[in-house]
Amino acid sequence: MKTTNPDNTFVETFASVPVSISSAPWLSGYAILLYGLLFTGILYVVFRVYRHVQANRQHALQSLREKEQEQYVNKMNMSFFSNISHEFRTPLTMIAGPLGLLYKRETMYPEEKQLLQIIRRNVDRMLRLVNQLMDFNKLENDTLRLEVEQVDVIHVLNEYLEIYHLNVLEKEIRLNLYGFKDRCMVWVDTDKLEKIVANLLLNALKFTPPGGQIDIRFDIISSGQAAALFPSSGQEVNSDYMKISVGDSGTGIPEENLEEIFNKYSQVDQAANVFRNWGTGIGLYFARRLAEMHHGYIKAENKPQGGALFTFILPINESVYAENEKRTVARDPKSFLIEGKSVIKADHFPQVETKPKKDDRPTLLVVDDDTEISNYLRVLLSTDYQVEIRFDADKAWEAIEEVEPDLIISDVVMPGTDGYTFCRKIKEHLSTSHIPVILLTAKTTTEEHVEGMNVGANAYITKPFDPTYLLALIRSQLRNRDNARRLLVETTGTQTLSEEVVSGKDKVFMDDLYALMEKELSNPEVNVSQMIETLKISRTRFYYKVKGLTGENPNTLFKSYKLNRAAELIREGKYNMAEIADKTGFSTPSHFSASFKKKFGVTPTEFITKEK
Repeated sequence: MKTTNPDNTFVETFASVPVSISSAPWLSGYAILLYGLLFTGILYVVFRVYRHVQANRQHALQSLREKEQEQYVNKMNMSFFSNISHEFRTPLTMIAGPLGLLYKRETMYPEEKQLLQIIRRNVDRMLRLVNQLMDFNKLENDTLRLEVEQVDVIHVLNEYLEIYHLNVLEKEIRLNLYGFKDRCMVWVDTDKLEKIVANLLLNALKFTPPGGQIDIRFDIISSGQAAALFPSSGQEVNSDYMKISVGDSGTGIPEENLEEIFNKYSQVDQAANVFRNWGTGIGLYFARRLAEMHHGYIKAENKPQGGALFTFILPINESVYAENEKRTVARDPKSFLIEGKSVIKADHFPQVETKPKKDDRPTLLVVDDDTEISNYLRVLLSTDYQVEIRFDADKAWEAIEEVEPDLIISDVVMPGTDGYTFCRKIKEHLSTSHIPVILLTAKTTTEEHVEGMNVGANAYITKPFDPTYLLALIRSQLRNRDNARRLLVETTGTQTLSEEVVSGKDKVFMDDLYALMEKELSNPEVNVSQMIETLKISRTRFYYKVKGLTGENPNTLFKSYKLNRAAELIREGKYNMAEIADKTGFSTPSHFSASFKKKFGVTPTEFITKEK
């Protein structure tokens, strides 16, 4: 650059500006590093998504294979049980035929006829179960078909409900029927109807406690009323409906389980005291499927006053059903074996002439919720024993003080308190720990037998049981009890007695009682008030406990103890008869001598000679 001065002379000057040109930022090393990281991240995400999709696909395929395998196994199982059911029908029919001939004999004793009644009802029950299993298999394979016909549904239901009359009476349940009068001609598949009613009624019988009630209501309603009753169903069928509801006075069903109970194999945990773990878990599912096949609906709800209420509706007009859903052959009303149900009415059962109770017969308390088992045990045992029946453990516990049983036979699986808990309660309670308990159950594993022994059961019998073995076991337990009573009355302490004779709380009780009687040895009268105060037990329970353990009342036991101690003092040879009589609370030597001879069969003087 050139510049001029004021005098127009040229001056050369120099100026510079440093300029640097950088490369593009998107091509810098940091940018390239960032690009690499982003690309790696994208690859990782794509890989993870791919793995997740593959895992979901594999899981779906695995679930599908497991479902197919489960369906295959279920199909094979149902096919197997269906084939077995076919095989069962022949021997059951062969049992039922000769049984019917035996039942008609007029030379049989009433007790024998009652045993035949039990067999006959249970043959019918097995046939119903076999038929239900076969129908369930057909239902699952979509081969079960409707066979509707026009019938008097009131007559059909009344005849069918008679089957359960005896069960209801045995369990002391009131069965109230509403709307079951007059006649009502409808189109219905009576076989499907009876199976729905049977499952609902058996469910109600399981969960209704003794003294409760079951209400069965029948009504005819319009399609509009049906739509209001089942709003989610969207009644497309233009027909009147029969409505049948079965309500019980049990514990009810939690709201969250009202739909679940209709699922296949659904069994809510017994520990929750909701839906006990009984049966196969297909009864209510089977009932719903049958109702849907019949173009009807079924639901469960809880009654405001307590208990469950099942309601189902079925259309009754002929126009609802297609021609292939109508029965073409008339039903034979006498073929109860073919249909698997009995038409024997309750009043056909002869009244058994029960023997008057004898004071010297031992009393047995039978606890079983199954009315058939209870009735069978009553017939089996009533010849030799007084038999009291209770259908749940809670009622049995309340009855122990009143009944004063010599032995208790209890089922294990029962509503409410189970047999294990009931047995443990008996053995842990001072006033009842001496009562022998036999647990009777269908559980057969070693662990369950061990559990029965651990709760204090004296014996454990599995079903089905040999009646002669049960009778022998009862006699053995009562004989052991009598031996224990004899030893406790003839001794002055439990030191020489084994645990098989007296154990646990009973040994502690008798030790305390012997100590109290020793303390009161010279007292001519037993001081019961002091004893019950020291033992912390009520007077009633004290008398019951002493009588149960020794077979004697406290006064008699105290006198036996005095005479046993007198015999021991005679053997020691330290005192004369007058001193011994005074020490053992006898007012005069003559009274002592007479009482001693009554117990031992010899006078005190003769006893000395005999001992020598």
